[in-house]
Amino acid sequence: MKRALWIAIAILSFLGVSSAISRAIAVIDPDGAVVRTQRQFFRAINDDESVIRQFEARFAAHPTLTLLHVLPGALFLTLGPLQFSRRIRARHLPFHRWSGRVLVVAAIVSAIASLYFGVLHPFAGLGEVSSIATFGALIVFSVVRGFVAIRRGDVARHREWMIRAFAIGIGISTIRVVGAIVQLVARTTPAETVTISFWAGWTLTLAVAETWIRLTSTSARTYSSAAHDIGSALR
Repeated sequence: MKRALWIAIAILSFLGVSSAISRAIAVIDPDGAVVRTQRQFFRAINDDESVIRQFEARFAAHPTLTLLHVLPGALFLTLGPLQFSRRIRARHLPFHRWSGRVLVVAAIVSAIASLYFGVLHPFAGLGEVSSIATFGALIVFSVVRGFVAIRRGDVARHREWMIRAFAIGIGISTIRVVGAIVQLVARTTPAETVTISFWAGWTLTLAVAETWIRLTSTSARTYSSAAHDIGSALR
């Protein structure tokens, strides 16, 4: 089960990072090959050219905010899985700590930028606004709670909140998978697809995270106690 989970995380992280980099390239080079490829993909699932243009216009009109959303998001998904590696924590604790601080900043910057697009300039109306506002606020809340917990020496609570935060971050990839499935099996409008995939994708990923937290809570408490003992011995 653990191996399957790590494989899923690796695939979803790669998907999320690839999408973020593609969006960044599209903003930097709006007439390049990446943009043409994206348009061909959208046409394959929706032949309404105006929908494609409307979706792209939000990001093209605000390139700086787009980069502030996608680049920190890509960094979050790249460094996030490393935070949960026991080997890295044991052998490279300074890296674990500093990358954790970077992750907190990246999550907050990316989430705030996403609120601008999803709340002030939504593509799918209230469904997008409500989901972006909910999960954008939740990821900020989670990383802040996780940071506060580790500053207090509460490793178990830190782990729980950072798992939730990473689940929301990686949920952007689950959203894409859900959206593709919805497009294949249902005759939904683009706005309906966005609403369904946003709520379903994030809810599903968070549900898996909460299940994992509960299944591993005993071992997490054991690790927290051991970490506290090691920390006390090193003082």
